Amino acid sequence: MLCTVEDLDAVTLTELLRHSPVTNGADVVSIERRRVGEGQVAACWQLDLGLAGRDGTVGVVVKGPLTDPTSLATANALHLYEREVRFYELVAPDVAIRTPTCFASSFDATTGMFLLVLESMLPAAVSDQLVGLSAPLATLAVTELAGLHAPMWGEPSQALSFADGVADSLRPLYDELLPGLFTGFLDRYGDQVTSSSRSVIEWLIPRLGTYLAGRGGPQTVLHGDFRTDNLIFDGRGGTVPMATVDWQTVARGCCALDLAYLLTTSLEPEVRRDRERELLATYYDRLRTLGVDDYTATTLFDDYVWHAFQGVVMLVCSAMLVVRTERGDAMFLTMIERGSVAVDDLDARASWES
Repeated sequence: MLCTVEDLDAVTLTELLRHSPVTNGADVVSIERRRVGEGQVAACWQLDLGLAGRDGTVGVVVKGPLTDPTSLATANALHLYEREVRFYELVAPDVAIRTPTCFASSFDATTGMFLLVLESMLPAAVSDQLVGLSAPLATLAVTELAGLHAPMWGEPSQALSFADGVADSLRPLYDELLPGLFTGFLDRYGDQVTSSSRSVIEWLIPRLGTYLAGRGGPQTVLHGDFRTDNLIFDGRGGTVPMATVDWQTVARGCCALDLAYLLTTSLEPEVRRDRERELLATYYDRLRTLGVDDYTATTLFDDYVWHAFQGVVMLVCSAMLVVRTERGDAMFLTMIERGSVAVDDLDARASWES
C-alpha cells in the first residue's frame, strides 16, 4: 500500500481499517478530507469517515510527503520519512510513551515516498510553540519522555538498527554541510538574530565537530524533535492526557538530548529557570521507576548542560533546510533565542572546556 491521500478511496480504507477499532469491520462509505497542522516536512490530513449502518463519522489521520522540492529533498537526504515509518513499525510497540496507534504504513526506498494511517487525537487542546509550555504541561511531557527512554536503555536493540544505519550514513554529510548552514543562517536572518543567539551560533561554528561526536554514556531511543508542536495534549476529547507525534528524527543517543531540547526551546526562560531542577527530578524519578538504575542525577544534570546547545544546532539547520514560512521563521528564531539564553544561564560553554 503506497498512495497519496487523494488515492485513499472508500474501498481502500475499508480494507486498511477492516480489523481496526476505528471501523470494527464496517465498510467505509464516505470520506471528508481536511488538512491539519502546519508541517514543513510532511503533511497531515484528518479523514472523517462515514461507515455503513452508522450515524456520524469516525476519524483517522493520514500523513504523507510534502510536494515542496526543498522539503522533499531534505526529507529524502536525511531519511526522515523512512525513520518515521520504521518507528511505528518497529519501536512504538516496545516503549512506554503514548503515540497514535498506526493502522497502516508504507515506505518506498526507491522514491522515498511514504504513507501512514494513524489514530486521530482530535479533538485536542491547542498548544503553540511560540507561546511555550506551562509548568504542568512540561511536567507531563518529561514524564512521558522517560517512558520513551527507559524501555530501550543501554541495550542493543534490533528495532533501532535502522536508526544506527541512518546515523552512520549522515555523519559525513553533517560534517560537510553544517558550518555553511550556520554562516548562511546568520546571513539570511541578519539583524533578526539577537545578540545572545549570534554569540552562541558564532561560538559553535568551529566546535560543531565536537557536538556531532556526541557525549557518550548510556544510549537509548530518541525522538530528536521533542517540543511543543509535536505534543498533543488532552487528545480524543481529554481522554488521552498527552500523545507524541512526528517521529521523523528518531535516533539512538543520550537521553539528555531530548530533555534539553524540550526544556530549553519549549519553555519561556522564566518558566524554565523556575522549574528546571524540579522537571529534571521528575524525569529522573520516572526513569528510576521504569527500571533505570545505572544513571545518577548528577550525571543527568551534567549531560543536560552539555546538550543545552541541541536546540541551536537543530533549529539553525532546520531553518535552512525546509520550505520557508512566516510562522516557521518566527518559530525558529524564538526557539533559538530561548536555547541561547539557556546556554548562558547554564554556563554550558564551560562544560565543553572543562
